[in-house]
Amino acid sequence: MAYLAHEGTWGEIARRFRVGVATVYRLVGRWKRTHSIAPLRTGPRPHYRIPGAQLTKVKRLLDARPDSTTQEIADAYAEATGVRVSRPTMGRAFRRLGYTRKKSRSSPPSGGWRRIARPEGGIWINPPS
Repeated sequence: MAYLAHEGTWGEIARRFRVGVATVYRLVGRWKRTHSIAPLRTGPRPHYRIPGAQLTKVKRLLDARPDSTTQEIADAYAEATGVRVSRPTMGRAFRRLGYTRKKSRSSPPSGGWRRIARPEGGIWINPPS
């Protein structure tokens, strides 16, 4: 490595190899930590909280309750398996299964106030309870 061989400053070495000074800084730091400048591992996470063998359970839960929220499915998964997972973890499992976040039109509207659009500005109504 040119810096460790005292062949110049970081700026001179960066110009020589046509890289940024920050790249030289990172490579020197990596060499000091690992004694290698090989690239770090890239790619997907090596471990999923919900393993591939358990995705069938998630699929069954989701097929049984298609209008459930991600958190409701995560809670049902925790009851079924004893493994507590977060809402984002369950969302990643949905993506691995090929599901999208599109909601069903058959589900009832939320219980909040909603605006009815009209040319004169619309009105606010409270949905029936």
